[in-house]
Amino acid sequence: MLNIFYRDSHLQGRMSGPLKVIENLLRSLKDCGVEYAVNEEVYEHNFFLHWDPPHIERYKTLKNKETLLVGPQVWPFSPDYKQLTEYGKVVVPSQWVGDLFLKHFNIEKQLVWPVAIYKPEDQYSLIKNDCLIYHKNRSQEDLDYIKQLLSRRRLSYTQLQYGSYTQDDFKKMLSSVKFCVIIDNTESQGIAIQEMMAARKPLFVWDTPVWDHMGQEYAVPASSVPYWSYECGEKTSEKDALSLSLDHFLSRKENYRPKDFIDRELSPQASVKILTDYFNLQG
Repeated sequence: MLNIFYRDSHLQGRMSGPLKVIENLLRSLKDCGVEYAVNEEVYEHNFFLHWDPPHIERYKTLKNKETLLVGPQVWPFSPDYKQLTEYGKVVVPSQWVGDLFLKHFNIEKQLVWPVAIYKPEDQYSLIKNDCLIYHKNRSQEDLDYIKQLLSRRRLSYTQLQYGSYTQDDFKKMLSSVKFCVIIDNTESQGIAIQEMMAARKPLFVWDTPVWDHMGQEYAVPASSVPYWSYECGEKTSEKDALSLSLDHFLSRKENYRPKDFIDRELSPQASVKILTDYFNLQG
């Protein structure tokens, strides 16, 4: 009942956010009993995960454009983005991305849709370290500061550096720690972090509260964890508050329930329901 269009090139190479979106979307549609076709117009409704020259050309030939969804792989700084709002809606993975599109690009026709999150397969590893540090697009200085805070508390850690690990590395390291420390820039959804939550790992997050990658004129409030509840852990964006916040987190780390949040907010059923409600499908 739904046609999914995406770039085959994203199915090659190392694991990435765009590949996870493809895999988890198709898996969740199957799990929820929603029929779909891939890269061909078989059913009535169309969902383009990407907006690039090949898909723009394909878009021109569609029989039904009225309910078209495009995104979340959309870059509004491209001159082609203006065609997006001719029909249907632009898919944004979280509310702060929608705020950016509305405030600076006047894109009002939006659908906030996060892809479903699945718990990584257990590796049944013995606990080898207290925590996993996830470091992505932040300075070495920030990383060193976090390591100092952990070392002062005699907490052992292992590090996951964005762009330099495999899915097997991720699963093994995740299975061998008690909790995770996040040092990340802004995330539009944050799939890897949400997989940590699905694996029942409480999070301590040094948050990035503003997206300003294209200069201050485009700055909007954002987050390293755009989907968040304090049942998942603790977060702060203030360096001076990290030490006290970490102590508070450590004193409560057995009480957090991050998987409950994922099951409620980012389950296959919750993610697919957004799409079936939009397309008025009976899955």
